[in-house]
Amino acid sequence: MNIKILLVPLFILMLFVVNCSTSSSGENINQSQEVGIQGVLQSTTVLILARESSVPSQSEMDDCYVKKILSTACREKKVPQHIWTEMEEIMSNYSDNFGKEPFCSINEFKFEPGVPFEVGAKVEVIGVAENDCQRVLLMKPGSPPSKLPTSLIKIKVLDGKDKGLEGWTWTGAVARD
Repeated sequence: MNIKILLVPLFILMLFVVNCSTSSSGENINQSQEVGIQGVLQSTTVLILARESSVPSQSEMDDCYVKKILSTACREKKVPQHIWTEMEEIMSNYSDNFGKEPFCSINEFKFEPGVPFEVGAKVEVIGVAENDCQRVLLMKPGSPPSKLPTSLIKIKVLDGKDKGLEGWTWTGAVARD
């Protein structure tokens, strides 16, 4: 009888350990699959919900982010066509109603400003953010801070005027080959 009592918690603990180790290695596989891919730089925009301070409905989020339907609730925002050599990974609130989330932070007050990139230049993806941030905090002199629902990837420019430049740019700015 005592052995059965010990086996049940041990079995549950074993399932927990297997589950946690599987999901962790699965995330690393997805991130490493992105590295080494080549593509070309392109201009890009980000879709954002117009009412970030209130809680959007699931329908509004699906229409904007999944179906990509532009409306008064969902609008396109142009993002700078730049490559930044420095990026910080931080935890921040996306809106007033949610807890802290991982962000990639581009801070031109703290680090050098981004270098405008040449559309059509060939690049190689050489890295992804370690914290898997799906949001970017962009801070530039003369502009209010922007919290954008997108991610960054690290690239190396393979040709053109910026050949050899390594840095961070928008995931959507790289059209994969």
